[in-house]
Amino acid sequence: MQDVRYKNGAVACANRIVSEVGADILRRGGNAVDAAVAAALAECVVAPGSVGIGGYGGAAVVYTKKDGKAVALDFDGCAPLASTPDMFVGNEAAAERGYLAVMAPPIIRGLAALLERYGTMSFADVAEGAQKLADEGFATYSTLANGWGLFLEHADQDSIRAIFPDGVVPKEGEPFVQKDLGALIGRLRQEGPEAFYTGEIPKTIVSAVRKHGGILDEADFAVPKARFEEPLSVNSGEYEVLTPQPPAGGVSTLEILNAMNALPACDAGSPEFYRLFIEAARHAWVDRLTLLGDPEFVNVPVAELLSDRRATDIAACVKAGEKADFGMAVAPGDGHTIHLVAADKEGNVVSLTETHGLWLGSWVAIPGLGLVLGNGMSRFDLEPGRANSIAPRKRVLHNMCPVLITHKGQPYCAVGLPGGRKIVNVAALLSYLITREQMTVGEAIDLPRAHVEGPEEALVTSEELVSQMKARFGQNYPVAYAKSLGNTIAGVIIDPNTGHQVAASSNGPECVAGV
Repeated sequence: MQDVRYKNGAVACANRIVSEVGADILRRGGNAVDAAVAAALAECVVAPGSVGIGGYGGAAVVYTKKDGKAVALDFDGCAPLASTPDMFVGNEAAAERGYLAVMAPPIIRGLAALLERYGTMSFADVAEGAQKLADEGFATYSTLANGWGLFLEHADQDSIRAIFPDGVVPKEGEPFVQKDLGALIGRLRQEGPEAFYTGEIPKTIVSAVRKHGGILDEADFAVPKARFEEPLSVNSGEYEVLTPQPPAGGVSTLEILNAMNALPACDAGSPEFYRLFIEAARHAWVDRLTLLGDPEFVNVPVAELLSDRRATDIAACVKAGEKADFGMAVAPGDGHTIHLVAADKEGNVVSLTETHGLWLGSWVAIPGLGLVLGNGMSRFDLEPGRANSIAPRKRVLHNMCPVLITHKGQPYCAVGLPGGRKIVNVAALLSYLITREQMTVGEAIDLPRAHVEGPEEALVTSEELVSQMKARFGQNYPVAYAKSLGNTIAGVIIDPNTGHQVAASSNGPECVAGV
């Protein structure tokens, strides 16, 4: 994959329109945080299947030159105050789609907090591009056009009218205009982002949700928080790999990376390399599915999971051929998400992920606001009494894993991806290739990806590699071909010699922009 070099800042993501919105902020004198927030808001307009300002959560890692260190941000959704641990027992489908699946959306609060603390521009300024895209529209792309077909088939009439108030559904290539959403963004630009959480806007959302049997309340809009914390980190060779704390997905990513570093080195891309990676990931996923949840509700043994002892134990199990014991543990939910990175000439770097959950979230949209709501409740373990079971105010365990890599204390790489559960494994693979194999983001993108989350077959994005693995490890070795895993990888490396930004997107160089 082609890496693109810039001197004064870069933005990389899945969509060329969005990367240009972020790059325009850099051209106007904004920093990487300003550009990242502008791009994230633009994604909420251009990628409504993957994220929106009604999405259920996000996470970021940010390095600021002024502070000389990295900080992690979690802006995760919380279970409604009226939720109960057994509310979806026997009715699992209601957790994925519909009015019980929604949470008070934390996206605006998280992006606004990030901007206020580390940005240089106002919310009104950075949201201008998103409002323009909503008001003026953009060409409907094939994935979005196909997604509308599912939405029209499954959503209720109020939700359909909320997105298509004139009854016209754009076909591929036709402009998709979102006047109601544009007006909502314009109102937030004028009144400030907190207007999303008090007064008329939450009242409108709650009224629509309650009309259809949902339990969301205006009081729920006071619950989501933007939490700035020390990032989790592990050493990988000469580098330090950082990512947000639980309930984000990165603790499992770092556990896999630690285990890989404890295993014998072998040629990256070889059948043995992928076997070691897959089996290490299986053991980390057992820990993930049995131990992880909101740290404010359950004791998450982060130090133990990221310890040298745990890495050595996993490595010993893999070398001995011991299978990971998943028992009854099952990974909840897959999904659609966006990831973007931004870096500026001053040395500020942002790695940011945000999500709806499943495609078009809950399939619930709010009339008059043009707002699709995410389906965050689907990310809980629907069985009571477990680490990630439902409780009022509880944050859901999610898979988002923005990664920041430093070298000798200085930012070296920001990278990440969407892809639901696949994020956890692919982020670990990317981190290993960048830190131990000295690859650029573009070079790492070109290697096959692998994913496993249980005792079933692992998935690998190379038919040739799958054949080689079965030839070497036996035809019964549980691995199968998948056309794609983890969707669009986006990343940027800071050249330590020049300070230039070397950026890449697996959607191609046109999805990278800079100055």
